[in-house]
Amino acid sequence: MAGARPAAHAAPGWRRNLVFIWIGVFVGLMGANFVFPFIPFFIQDLGVTDESRVAFYTGITASATGLSLTLTAPLWGSLADRFGRKPMFLRALVGAGLLIGIMGIAQAVWQLIILRFLMGAFAGTMGAAAALVAATTPKEQVGRALGTLQTGQFAANMLGPVLGGIVASSLGIRESFIFCAALYGIAAILVFFFVSETPVAGSEPGPAARRSEGSLLENLRVVIGERQVVLVLLFLFVLWLSTTFVRPVMPLSIDKFAAAAPGEGRVHLELPGAAWDLRKEAATGIVFAVIGLTSTIAALSVAPLGERFGYRNTVVAAALITGLLYPLVALAQGLTAFLLLFGAVGLFQGAMVPGTNALIAAGTPDGKQGSAFGLAASMQSMALLLGPLGGGFTSGVGGIGAVYIVIGVILVLAALAAAMLVREPEVFAGRRRAPARA
Repeated sequence: MAGARPAAHAAPGWRRNLVFIWIGVFVGLMGANFVFPFIPFFIQDLGVTDESRVAFYTGITASATGLSLTLTAPLWGSLADRFGRKPMFLRALVGAGLLIGIMGIAQAVWQLIILRFLMGAFAGTMGAAAALVAATTPKEQVGRALGTLQTGQFAANMLGPVLGGIVASSLGIRESFIFCAALYGIAAILVFFFVSETPVAGSEPGPAARRSEGSLLENLRVVIGERQVVLVLLFLFVLWLSTTFVRPVMPLSIDKFAAAAPGEGRVHLELPGAAWDLRKEAATGIVFAVIGLTSTIAALSVAPLGERFGYRNTVVAAALITGLLYPLVALAQGLTAFLLLFGAVGLFQGAMVPGTNALIAAGTPDGKQGSAFGLAASMQSMALLLGPLGGGFTSGVGGIGAVYIVIGVILVLAALAAAMLVREPEVFAGRRRAPARA
């Protein structure tokens, strides 16, 4: 049962915290995107030349990270509730940075796989950052803060591969790992000096009391005992699944457009007033960049929409519209329609995760944000593990178009279930009613 909530001015440092946590997320995740798109080339540098084996080891390295993060994220989250979220955020940045730096001197594929597994176990930057923001931001402002934080992830995903390609081509692949580690180090230093973990007044006990506040399992049990939080976590899994389910087949769709076009495997893009014949690699990069751009715009729009219409309603509508758009992607016959449709998907898909994170933060008992967002990180990692497998299986059985149709149906069903089962947290509902009482 919610009591009186402190005003935003009760935590005067939360805006400064948000700025430097955003920088930490952006620099850290951009650093990851520096190197991970080029893992197949690094595996070749380690002596694997057969194309099928390169693909196999690339998949193994990705699965190793996802598996370890799935297993360890709830543990780190519960530790954050006992010993502080800032230390856990620093642990994620420093741990990821050190392990990426060591990857740069790896001499064999098995070493890379082990390092990737360890990185998943010690990383989890976004989950740690979200828990820190949720714990130090007034609850009536947490939706706006988490939406802003999510733009750091989208921007890093958009810019990282571009800048990473420039660094790798200029310095070399191994050197790009060292460069990436340095970025993590800079982010950790900024967070250490400029972020203070001061809980919102009246929202949770102080650090000393928190350290003795239940065991790791008890913290997780409290969160899992909140039915609304569990429902939203399951919904979050489906939202992340919608991204990972289709991502592996998107380049294959573009490859089909190139194969059907005349010329040397180029794909035609035509927009009002301009037209290009692009290589399929460039076309793929443009599609991902457009998704990143529209997702960033959507993340910034979540708070105003959530405050006006309700976060539950905003997220449900975004999931429903995204689910209806995906079957249209399956009907696209060229790059132009494909690009525009995925731009629209990004616009609505980008609102789903920050809006859902706001629901998790508002519904989580005070002092348990770390445990809640640790479980949220596990949902994301599980989606990273299962999504590509499900998408690949669906593509093998029904073709590429079936992938978009199946995930569209899953999203529509998830949106309908959330509309019936998830309720708007009282703190957000009260904020929407406040203007009427003024």
